[in-house]
Amino acid sequence: MPDKTLNQKFARRSFLDFLLGASSVAWLGSILYPVIRYLKPLPRAGPSGPTHLTREELAKLEKEHFVIVPVSGKRVLVLQNAAQQILALDAKCTHEGCTVQYLPGESAIWCACHNARFDLDGRVVSGPPPRPLPKYVAERQEDGGILIVAERRQSE
Repeated sequence: MPDKTLNQKFARRSFLDFLLGASSVAWLGSILYPVIRYLKPLPRAGPSGPTHLTREELAKLEKEHFVIVPVSGKRVLVLQNAAQQILALDAKCTHEGCTVQYLPGESAIWCACHNARFDLDGRVVSGPPPRPLPKYVAERQEDGGILIVAERRQSE
């Protein structure tokens, strides 16, 4: 009988030791992981170079007159204005970084965070943004596809 209780004590003790060790390792990992991620940032997402819109993105563009696509790790707003021209602007508001939307009825680009409005060239019409939206070169291909080439400089 004393052997059985002694074995149970060791089994309980080893289980508690294991539990304490595992929680200590988890706590240490929760401290070290953010520090390591801060010191070693993630690589830039997305391929660089020209981006072709997919069939789904083209269908959404035809239906809603705008689509947001990833280009070189950034969100780009591709829109079709009333004159059927294709325009491409950065989808990140220059004020707080919120995602902007195209309002086809008003021919304006709107940021919901602080009710900022931009014209179709990306210039600030109203609201707090300090700079216009950066533009991208968008070209319609012969096969009906759309190609987004590169970000334009502010001087262009």
